[in-house]
Amino acid sequence: MIIISKKRLLKLFSVLTICLTILFMQQIAVDTNSVPTVTLPVTNKVIVIDAGHGIPDEG
Repeated sequence: MIIISKKRLLKLFSVLTICLTILFMQQIAVDTNSVPTVTLPVTNKVIVIDAGHGIPDEG
């Protein structure tokens, strides 16, 4: 039978919390790098968006 004291349990949870914090911090540092996507020049152009449904235009 394994007996875990409160002191040992507190140490275990502390180490686990520290490890998880370090892991999440590393993931955040990796995810902050952004990758540029394709950009289209839209200078001096008008973009019109038409949903094409509803009343009175039911086409």
